[in-house]
Amino acid sequence: MDNSNKEIELYIHIPFCVKKCNYCDFLSFAPDTFTNDLLTKEMYVNALCSELEFKSRIYGNNTVTSIFIGGGTPS
Repeated sequence: MDNSNKEIELYIHIPFCVKKCNYCDFLSFAPDTFTNDLLTKEMYVNALCSELEFKSRIYGNNTVTSIFIGGGTPS
């Protein structure tokens, strides 16, 4: 993989929604489909941080020009 200095964009998905929309194809969870507690969300944030650290070793020479945070109910 060419990991020379390039401009890249970063997308961070937040899978916790108020409700699961019937048209949504993204991985997402409404409160009735998971344990809606801080531990679940803390575990997700910890996993996200680990993934970012791992990916930074691969893409570390690149410049992140924008960060998109998505997920959740669009309204």
